[in-house]
Amino acid sequence: MEITRDDYKFLRIEDTFKALHLHVNLIGIIVELGFPNSSDCSCTMKIVDPWHLGSGLPVKFFARTIQALPRVDSIGDIVLLSRVKIVLVNRKITALCNETSSSFGLFSGNYEDDCIAYQSSHKFQMREQDKNFLSFLREWMITHCFEDGSCCFTSLKDIKEGECSNLSSQIVHISKDDKDRMYIFVWDGTEMPPCNIVVKSERFRLCVEPEMLPIYVLRNFPTCGSVLRIIVEKVSEKQAIHCLQPGQHVKFLNLFFQVNMGLWNAIFTPSTKMQYTMSTEIEAFRPQRENLSSRWNPGPLHSGITGVAHEDAPFVTLMDILTYHNVTAKFKCVVRFIQGYPQDVRKFHDSNGNFRLLAILEDPTARICASLYADEGDKFFGCDQSDEEALVKKLNRLLGGEEMKEVPRNPPWVQCCLFSFYTNKMDPWGSRRFRIFDTWIIDP
Repeated sequence: MEITRDDYKFLRIEDTFKALHLHVNLIGIIVELGFPNSSDCSCTMKIVDPWHLGSGLPVKFFARTIQALPRVDSIGDIVLLSRVKIVLVNRKITALCNETSSSFGLFSGNYEDDCIAYQSSHKFQMREQDKNFLSFLREWMITHCFEDGSCCFTSLKDIKEGECSNLSSQIVHISKDDKDRMYIFVWDGTEMPPCNIVVKSERFRLCVEPEMLPIYVLRNFPTCGSVLRIIVEKVSEKQAIHCLQPGQHVKFLNLFFQVNMGLWNAIFTPSTKMQYTMSTEIEAFRPQRENLSSRWNPGPLHSGITGVAHEDAPFVTLMDILTYHNVTAKFKCVVRFIQGYPQDVRKFHDSNGNFRLLAILEDPTARICASLYADEGDKFFGCDQSDEEALVKKLNRLLGGEEMKEVPRNPPWVQCCLFSFYTNKMDPWGSRRFRIFDTWIIDP
């Protein structure tokens, strides 16, 4: 395809360096998407075509309003550009699409979809000949393997607090809280590192989002491997992620990872972008997800601090427990004791002499509250209720510190048995609770 005054022709991306400062027509597949910049009403994307083997041509859009910028439905869609100017930006060949002199049309990348733009600028005109280019690109995408424009991706098991990394993951869920803050739940089949407890808190949260998701949503989550929450607060970021849907596989470039109350989350940075995921990578997730449950066996990983009465029972994850199909059941798991209430051992027994302790437990998949009650609590600690020194010592072993309120702490992994029950027959799932049983701390 050559540069020509014929508006039906498109310039190959590999030839854009020959067209510096000229206005040209381009068509390409969107392989990377940036977030809108509200300060100058701009956004960026990268596109490729069958003749361009690099990481993609940057395209920068300018408009009078944020609403006039491209709103890409899916990475891998196709953009048709008319009269964009080829310039150098930071020594890189870039196409500028200005609302006043250029136009664009966005099309689905799906081969079976119609050749109708789902968004276009007001000057855009679709021509019959353009449909041939669209069909050609859609067919080419089916078999072509795109080059990855970034050097490396980090698994969730290797993330580090306070650092930026690239992440290739599957979107599990997207939700919004009552403060209009959005959360993207992503999974890559690995387990995030356990966090030290470095802050004092009266009550640790069970999840990053304000409230735990309902059971019918959690049942769509994988039961093995960690699900990371990406927090989205800026208006421009929310506008960009409208193209994301559960089940999609997306690469996030330059995510910032952080920890709050022992819970991992990530946020977007000014340089964060979303990148196309190849079909071969998507296929690799499917067997990984299907085989994780059969491979997951945390038995050898626990510290040996606790003993249980059901040694032959299989281990399950806390997400297995949360999403189990029956309200009442018994389970065995490997968890960390994050916190216990009350924090004063002198209040572990009520006025009737019954043991009462509420613990926050976590594993790589979830956090839950579980109680120790009456005889099971006494069995768990294995010492007289009047022996406060022994109670404190054993509790500190569970919590990973010399003192219950000490920070930082690194709670050890321990095995325990749990059973679920309900407190309201009229609302069994809404009143579902968990209790520790047939578990005890082994004296060192």
